[in-house]
Amino acid sequence: MRTRCPVIVFGSGVLLAALAIVVVFTRAGIEARLVQQRAAPPGMARVKLTGKWGYIDRTGRIVINPQFEEAGDFSEGLARVKAGGKWGYVDRTGRFLINPQFEEAGDFSQGLARVKLGGKWGYVNRQGAVVIPPQFSEASDFSRSL
Repeated sequence: MRTRCPVIVFGSGVLLAALAIVVVFTRAGIEARLVQQRAAPPGMARVKLTGKWGYIDRTGRIVINPQFEEAGDFSEGLARVKAGGKWGYVDRTGRFLINPQFEEAGDFSQGLARVKLGGKWGYVNRQGAVVIPPQFSEASDFSRSL
């Protein structure tokens, strides 16, 4: 039986070069091994500077200037950000792909994101088109198990 200790995570699930302990239970006792784990794709993390949110890369270099009231992690290549009191979605360069227009917003999952308009939740695709009209009092992200 193996168990892993928590590891440091960068951004939305992108692993930094982190260390984890793998504990192996054997008949002879418990053996602990140090395991180094690295993430292949480059990541980005949210940072807050002078009251505004932006994004840095793995070297600490600012790649999207802090300019947002609130910000989420990147999911499926887009991050939800709040500007002017409304939520929209930016790409990894900081360019709005879906302009701020939502009261609330969730992360992209399975190509759709939940958004709140007129007090109700619905879903938009990556182009910002409403594919499930706002009609629900609550909504959650889609998952692969459905």
